This record gives sequence, C-alpha cells and structure tokens, in this order.
Amino acid sequence: MTAAAKPPAKPKPPPVFTVGIVLYPGFDILDVAGPHEVFGFFDGAAIGRTVKVATVAQTKAALPTSGVLRVLPEYDFGDCPPIDLLFVPGGGDGLDKAIGDKALLAFLRKAAKHARYVAGVCTGGLLLGAAGLLDGYEATTHWGFIDCLKLFPKVKVVNGCPRWVRDRNRITGGGISSSIDESLFLLDTLVADLAPGKASDKDRAALAELTTRQVQLSIQYNPQPPFSGGDPCSVDYAVFEPVNASMAGFREIVSKAILARP
Repeated sequence: MTAAAKPPAKPKPPPVFTVGIVLYPGFDILDVAGPHEVFGFFDGAAIGRTVKVATVAQTKAALPTSGVLRVLPEYDFGDCPPIDLLFVPGGGDGLDKAIGDKALLAFLRKAAKHARYVAGVCTGGLLLGAAGLLDGYEATTHWGFIDCLKLFPKVKVVNGCPRWVRDRNRITGGGISSSIDESLFLLDTLVADLAPGKASDKDRAALAELTTRQVQLSIQYNPQPPFSGGDPCSVDYAVFEPVNASMAGFREIVSKAILARP
C-alpha cells in the first residue's frame, strides 16, 4: 500500500503592515479619521502585505476627543503589535498634558525605534518634538503653533504653509485637514518604497501613483471648498488676524507646557 498523499501546504499569509495611530485625551478626530480612512481603503496588494490600521492609547478606556465624541482604542501600550507607520494626531484641550506625559512620550520613542515611518499631523508634531523624535529633522505643524514648534531648538522648522513635509522617514503635516493630504502622500511613499519585485524606480513610482489615485477616488477626495485660502499664506489680514488672536490663549498654554519639560 502506498502512503496517503499529504494535503498541499497552506500558503503563508502575507506579513502585516501596521499603521499605528496613537490616541490621548483631547486628540482631534479629523487628525485620526484622515489616515484611518485612507489606509482603511488600501488592501496592501501593491506591497505584498496585509494592512492593519490600529488605534493605541495608554489604556483601552474610552477617550474624549477635542469635541464631544469618545473613542475606544483597540490596543494599549502593553499589547500593541509592532508598528510600521507611527502616526500621531494633534489635539485640543489636553494637548498641554500630553506634552508632559512621560508614559506617552516613552511609548512614542519605543515605537519609533522600529517604525519604518514616523509621522505626525497638526500639533501632533509638537508631541513628536517633545519625544525628541524631530531633533535634526525638518518639520511643520498647524500654522497657529509654528512658534511652539520653534521652542524645540533641534527641530528645523520649515518656512511657508506646507500641507506636509518629509525629511527622510519623518513626515509632518499642517493643521487638521492636512491629515488626508499627508496620508495620501504617505501611501504613495510607502508603495514606492515597499513594492516587491525588481521593477525599475519608474515602474514603482507609477504603481504608487496608481494605487494612491485609486484610494483617493475611493474616498472621493476632490476638495472644492466654497472659498479659496485656508492658511496664512493665502488669506487677507482681515481673515487672518481674528483667527490668530483667538488661538493666542491656547498657544500660550502649549508654549508653557513645552518650556516646563524637564
């Protein structure tokens, strides 16, 4: 008698690429929703991996956002899987406490050691700065808090009003709505970097653009606001000054939190 034929081995599942979005009390919901939507529509086929979007915080208890919503993190600092793309959102009330939160900053440093990309949007750049993760890098933040970012002497704050800035594997974005633009840029970047095979740089760039355009179409991102402008580089002083003045109090609170760090 012949031995029974062994069943064919099951193919190994593709490795996981984890986008880790770090939450803290008072984070801005659009800063989180932008990357969550963009990477939620990316199946990972272009890089030969399964993509997981994970939210992580110090505990799994529901967290208040900068508005009235509350969010349940999927992981805590102890059970979070390895993060490939570390993404830090900005925040409103509570940002000053986050800047001095030793456990949060320690987690960011630990996660960044193994992450291929380290990103922050809006005032999330200030948290990266507080963790020392932007030392020696060019970076930006929400236009109203550029002076706060300049309080970190080793950070090279760029001029102008960019939607995002990339310096090596550090990517930072402007205020709030920049989260979508920056996330699409991140998607284009990682596909160009990680697409498997021996394709030329030109072919990889073409694949990255196609993939990103398809995701952009999936979320129907073709912004057409009722008015032009939206940053200090594109509006009249009459629009700028009242908004800038309204941020002065919070800007002072955040500045004091940065300067109070040990």
